[in-house]
Amino acid sequence: MKEERVVLVSSVLQRIKVILTQTFDFSTVWIQGEISNLTKHRSGHYYFSLKDSRGEMSCVMFSSYVKHLDFSLEEGMNVQVQGSVNVYEVRGSLQLYVKRIRQDGMGALFLEYQKRYKRLLEEGYFDQSHKKDKPEWFEHVAIITAKEGAALQDALKTIQRRWPMLKVTLYPAYVQGNLAPASLIKQIQKADQKGYDALLIIRGGGSFEDLFCFNDEELVKTLYQCKTYTVSGVGHEVDTTLCDLVCDHRAVTPTAAAQWVTPDQHEIIEQLTLKTKQLELSMKHIFERYRQQYQLLQQNPYLKEPLSWAYEKQLKLDSMHQALEQTALQWISRKETIRQRKQEMSYQLQKKMEFALTSMQYKEQQLEERMHQFKRSRKQQLEKNAALLDAFSPLKTLSRGYSIATKDNNIIKSIQQVQKQDALQLQVEDGCIHVRVTNKEEKELWHKKS
Repeated sequence: MKEERVVLVSSVLQRIKVILTQTFDFSTVWIQGEISNLTKHRSGHYYFSLKDSRGEMSCVMFSSYVKHLDFSLEEGMNVQVQGSVNVYEVRGSLQLYVKRIRQDGMGALFLEYQKRYKRLLEEGYFDQSHKKDKPEWFEHVAIITAKEGAALQDALKTIQRRWPMLKVTLYPAYVQGNLAPASLIKQIQKADQKGYDALLIIRGGGSFEDLFCFNDEELVKTLYQCKTYTVSGVGHEVDTTLCDLVCDHRAVTPTAAAQWVTPDQHEIIEQLTLKTKQLELSMKHIFERYRQQYQLLQQNPYLKEPLSWAYEKQLKLDSMHQALEQTALQWISRKETIRQRKQEMSYQLQKKMEFALTSMQYKEQQLEERMHQFKRSRKQQLEKNAALLDAFSPLKTLSRGYSIATKDNNIIKSIQQVQKQDALQLQVEDGCIHVRVTNKEEKELWHKKS
C-alpha cells in the first residue's frame, strides 16, 4: 500500500510552473489569436485575453515591451504574439507573458476601419445632433437585407409575434462581399423616396470580414442623407459597424431592430383592457353623478309646482315695490328738510360774517390808535435818552476845555499810573497832544477828606 502524501496548493502550482518553464520553449513560437477584454492600465501595462474558436488564454504585456509596439492594439484585432508561458500562483491561472505582437491578417482591415471611423467622426457623420427623433407610431416600414437571410426571417417573426398589423416592404440587397455596398446604397436611396415610417438595415452575425461592407464610407454618407428614420441591426451586440453609428438608432441585433419599431400587441391589449375598465368606471361615476342631480331636481318644489315659484317671486316683487315707494317718499321729505336747513345755515353764516367784519373793523381802528400812541411814547423816550447821552458825552466835556490823558491807549485816572519820562497823549477837542512827564505832584482829593 502506497503511502499518502499531503501537499499545499502552492506546492502543486510551483511544480506545474517548473514543468512549464523548463519543459516547453516558446521563444521561437508565434501564438495566433484574437484580442479580447483589452485593458490598458494607467501604469502602461496591457492586460487582455487571446482567443480562438475553441480556447482562450490570459495575457499580460508589461510597459517595457508595450513602448516598442509600432501600432495601436485594439479590441477584436487578430494578432500573433510571442512570449513565455507561466503560472500566476496567486490565482492559480495560466498566463502568457507577451514580449512581441504583430498584426495577423485582419489587422490591416481593422486599421482601415479605424481610419474610416476617425475620418467620418471628424466630419460629423456620427453627431447626435443630426439624428432624427423616433416617430410616435410605425405603420409601414422598409427592410433592406438579403432576401434569403436568417436576419429577415428573425425580423418578420418578431413583427408577426409583436405587431402583425405593421406593413413591411422588403428591399433585397447583398449584405456581404464587394457588391454589397453598392447594392445597399441603391436600395436605401430607393426606399427613402417612398415615405416609409422607418428603414431597417439588418444582417445576422458574422466575422469582421463578413460585416466589413457595412463600414463603407459611401454607405455611411447615404444613410446620413436619408430623410427617413433609420434603424441599424447588423451583427450581434459585440459587433459595431460604421452603419450602426450613423443611423438614427442602433439595435444590437436584427430581432432588436424589429422590436424597436413594433409595440407588443399583448401589452397594447392589456393597456386597452385597462383603459376600457377605467373608461367604464369613469362613465359609471358620471352617470351616477347625473342621476343624483336628476333626483335632486325631481325633488325641487318649484319643479313640482312651477306657478308657486312665480307667485312667491310676485309677492317678493310687490313687497320690494312698496318698500321702494316708501323709500322714495322718505327721500323727498329728507330732501326738503335739507333744503330748509341749507337756507337757515346760509342766513346764519351771513349774519356771523357781517358781525365778524364789523368786529374786525373796530379792532383795526383800536390797533391803529394804539400804534400811534406807542410811536409817540417811543419817540419822546428816544429824545430824552439822546439829550442825556449828549450831556454825558466825552466830546461835550472836551468842548468845554478839558482833555483826556492816555498812556498806551489806556485812560489815566490816577497819578499812580504814570512815572517820570513816560510818554502821554492828551486828547483835546480838535486833536491829540504828545507830552512827556517831567515831574508829578500828588494831591489829596476833597472827597477823600470827607
